[in-house]
Amino acid sequence: MTLLTLALLPLLLATAVLLSKSSKSLRLKAKEYSLATADNALRAISQLTESSQRELQAIGAVLAQSALSESDRTRLARSALAGSQHVHQFALYSTDGKNVLNMRARVVDALQPPKSLLLSLRKIAETEGAVRLKVIVKKKKLYLPTITPVYRAPQKTIFGYLWTAVDLEPLSGTVSKISHRRFKREDRVWVFDQTFRVIAHKDFAQRGKSIKSDVLVKDFGLSGAQPRVDLGYSADYRRGGQRLLGNIVPMTSLGWTVVVEQPRDRAYAAVRTIWITAIAVGLGAAALAIILGLLLSGRLARPVTSVARAAKEVAGGNFDVRVDVKSKDEVGEMAGAFNTMATDLRSYRDELVQQTRIRADLSRYISPDLVEKVVNDEEPMKLGGERREVSVLFADVVAFTPLAEKHPPEAVVAILNELFTFLTEIVFKHGGTVDKFIGDCVMAVFGAPTAQDDHGLRAVRAAEEMLRWLDVGNAKWRKDLGQELELAIGINSGEAVAGNLGSEKRMEYTVVGDTVNIAARLESLARPGQILITEATQALLDDEIDCNDLGEHDIVGRKKQLKILEVVT
Repeated sequence: MTLLTLALLPLLLATAVLLSKSSKSLRLKAKEYSLATADNALRAISQLTESSQRELQAIGAVLAQSALSESDRTRLARSALAGSQHVHQFALYSTDGKNVLNMRARVVDALQPPKSLLLSLRKIAETEGAVRLKVIVKKKKLYLPTITPVYRAPQKTIFGYLWTAVDLEPLSGTVSKISHRRFKREDRVWVFDQTFRVIAHKDFAQRGKSIKSDVLVKDFGLSGAQPRVDLGYSADYRRGGQRLLGNIVPMTSLGWTVVVEQPRDRAYAAVRTIWITAIAVGLGAAALAIILGLLLSGRLARPVTSVARAAKEVAGGNFDVRVDVKSKDEVGEMAGAFNTMATDLRSYRDELVQQTRIRADLSRYISPDLVEKVVNDEEPMKLGGERREVSVLFADVVAFTPLAEKHPPEAVVAILNELFTFLTEIVFKHGGTVDKFIGDCVMAVFGAPTAQDDHGLRAVRAAEEMLRWLDVGNAKWRKDLGQELELAIGINSGEAVAGNLGSEKRMEYTVVGDTVNIAARLESLARPGQILITEATQALLDDEIDCNDLGEHDIVGRKKQLKILEVVT
């Protein structure tokens, strides 16, 4: 027994050292996982502020165009505001702080800039950048006020200052999704500002609530002041009888702080498991050593060490490592399971790389929805189709032939590519599919390959946004081409056959039928800047779109006249 004890002591000591290091590593990994989650939230915040900043600068660029009349600048600014995702209202101030223009979308509440705006304007003049003020609350909703200078090109002189207040409601949804994706709970990630007020949280009741007296502030030693360095902090604390592991990452540019917290037992579950497993293995090894002697102890240590080394290789991203253990005992089963895990991880990585490549290649030719169906084997790559209720949109550049005669082919192609790029983004934004480009015409389909109950409304909304965007684009094309581009749009809804058309060697996903033909005929009848629809499309709009009845008209190729309506824009 003495000899066995002396032999087991080094083994037990080595096991304890390995477990201690592994435990520290696992605890560090748990904290790094939480900090990585916080980084995701920080990126979401940065994307929100940067996107709203770009939208505000785009509006400012329109207002600063001295070559345009005041009415044109106001109209273009309103169009840019309507197409903005985050900026729904703004106020324009002159360089001396005088308010010269206010504009907002009808769907938002009006907010007033702070009285300290002049001080902020001076600060902008010194820093030559955007200034974001403290979050404001109105009707239990949170907004981030932002002020940015507007420069007049090409002199780069300050034309004025734009103020807006960005709605922070979408930020709560974003951090909730990050929390659910990481922890299967939506309340593990939240954000508070420099006044210790919660500004993003899954629970609506928590938003706007002060946390100055919360245990989080005390245990992190904030003492009424936020951290001033963009570093992550971790601490253990209790709230409501539950022991938590909290991690915070400040964002000093805004004065905000991201909080990631989770139950300590769950965060360190792997540590507890490895200790339980190690104790069980240790007791088993001790019993086996007493029965079989020192000879088997060496055989047991070698495969365990081999598995540990292999685990480190896998943790480093080497999925080709394998454990060569031929024994039939528990260690052999563990090694076999480890080898199976490494093989599965490598297969998953290769499959993920392959799917990513396929998606990237296919998305150059077909819509993202159809790409997903093809990759997931939901859309068979064979000829044929099925009947679908769809809405078909044709948008054609009016008077394109004279334009092509006046300019070199390279310039015409560049203009079409620029136009089609934005039209494609608008179609995708409203859930549609770009079926094909026919010369200077775009054909888009809504309701296929993915069924949509509101495909008619989506098609009309997309058409309206195309015309709004064209007002902005023409500001550039008037300078480059000496004229403006105009679109004529026709939309029809009904039953069509959607599927793969062509041959076994070359096919494309498209829709065919009388519904498509009528939409094409409407586009040819439409005047510049006009959207024509049929009764079938109007019936899908639920009175959300105003239309003018243009009566019944003859349609080429049809015996009966067709009732046509014009969308009021």
